Amino acid sequence: MKKKLKILLELICIFVLFTALMPSNLVYAKKSKNYWPKLSEKITAGSAILMDVDTGTILYKKNINQTYYPASITKILTTLIAVENSRMDEIVTFSEDAVYKTEGSGIWRDVGEVMTMEQCLYAVMLESANECAYAVAEHISGSMQKFVKLMNEKAKALGCKSSKFMNPHGLPDEKHYVTAKDMAIIARAAYENETFRSICGTKRYTIPPTNKHNDPTYMVNHHKMLYPKDTDAYLYDYCIGGKTGYTNAAGNTLVTYAQKDGMTLLAVILNGASPQYWNETRALFDFGFENFNLCNVSEYFEADESYDEEKYDSLNTNDPYAQIDPQARIILPKTVNFSKTDMKISYENLPDDALAQLKYTYGKRNIGTANIIRTHTLIDKNDMVVDDSSGNEQEEVLNNSEQLSEDNNLNKDSDTINEPEQEDIKKDKENDNPGIIEKIKSFDMIGKIKNFDIGEAISNISNWFSNIKFEFSMKNMIIAGSIILGIVFLIILKTVFQKSYLIRQKIANYRNRKRAQKQYIVIRDSRRTRRGRRRR
Repeated sequence: MKKKLKILLELICIFVLFTALMPSNLVYAKKSKNYWPKLSEKITAGSAILMDVDTGTILYKKNINQTYYPASITKILTTLIAVENSRMDEIVTFSEDAVYKTEGSGIWRDVGEVMTMEQCLYAVMLESANECAYAVAEHISGSMQKFVKLMNEKAKALGCKSSKFMNPHGLPDEKHYVTAKDMAIIARAAYENETFRSICGTKRYTIPPTNKHNDPTYMVNHHKMLYPKDTDAYLYDYCIGGKTGYTNAAGNTLVTYAQKDGMTLLAVILNGASPQYWNETRALFDFGFENFNLCNVSEYFEADESYDEEKYDSLNTNDPYAQIDPQARIILPKTVNFSKTDMKISYENLPDDALAQLKYTYGKRNIGTANIIRTHTLIDKNDMVVDDSSGNEQEEVLNNSEQLSEDNNLNKDSDTINEPEQEDIKKDKENDNPGIIEKIKSFDMIGKIKNFDIGEAISNISNWFSNIKFEFSMKNMIIAGSIILGIVFLIILKTVFQKSYLIRQKIANYRNRKRAQKQYIVIRDSRRTRRGRRRR
């Protein structure tokens, strides 16, 4: 009974010691494959979304597929189409429809007044000028109806599925609606345009005198997180631009861009209430910046092991034909390792300089892509560097790259390596890599057990665990249990060998004593016999 209790206590001590040596994140950081941070604050707006601009990954969502009236954030799409289909120095003339068929916010232009496209777009984005949006639409397409058609075509091309536009300014219309997801898609596409970024991030702008106005027109951005028009209570240090909107039917709408530590996020609020929608936008950004990281794919991606630099020494270059785009990034929660992602390769809808695209997912979420791009270093069958001027040559080299690699590795050309040399190489490889049987034969089990040091083993295990980020899963529990059982087995095995050694020593000592006793008896008896003979 005492022995069983002692063994039980030893096992408990080993388990406690093993648990203490584990990193804390193994015990407390339970992160499933679908783990995603959650926003602690409540969003009261009807719909909201937080998206990473770089990857398009949705970090937070609430009713993102429900339709709402967008109000003036419509002007983001209007401005995007304008900067893509015109020059900033083009002259825009205000028509009667532009002046008299619009209401609400504006800068009070007159019929026949002329401004540059740049001036009009600054008025659209900063002062939310409805007449300027109308004038821009007529200038681009000839009529508002044709421009509206262009707006819906652009939205569909970007991937919007549940939105419809009826005007360029966002004034109330029952058939004019968006979803938060579609609005985020449009806002992301707009931000990729340099001219748009410059306009929406401008705090103040002045329109010089025109043919109808003798005085300059001073404008300020209405986005309170960017510019304190009437209060600085909502200023956000990382805000870099955005667009406001409001109608009685739509409520408060807001699109905002923010940037911190190389990460750019955008937030969309639909059907919000003032002033909560300002604070809720701030909460979304704080949530994103505090819980997510951008990971450069090229830094984590493991290069193909089949690539051998020595094989290409004759090319006077070590550059591969293709590489991961060094600027490609994916976004992940800060507590999730890159190795937890899944990757698929795609050859559809590729940019001009891309050979393929790596699509990354985590927990069924799209978290970014990375293009495999040309490096303009091509290899032909004659081991020469080929100029990247011929698309046909590129395709031929690409299609034959695997075969060329195999040809170089196997050295099938008889003029390069003959059969005796191949046999020598084979023997060298066999000598360098002994078979499993030879390894087993050479393994000294008894020596390993005799020299086994428990302290050193525990230290090595501790160092091993400290270099690994664990997740509390069944697989890791099995591994941990196996290690514990292994340690217990080695302790028991060592104890058995020690006891067997002592037993053998006792047996040997006993036999030596018996042998000595027998020898003593023989000597004693012989002495007695000799003494008896002498007495006679």
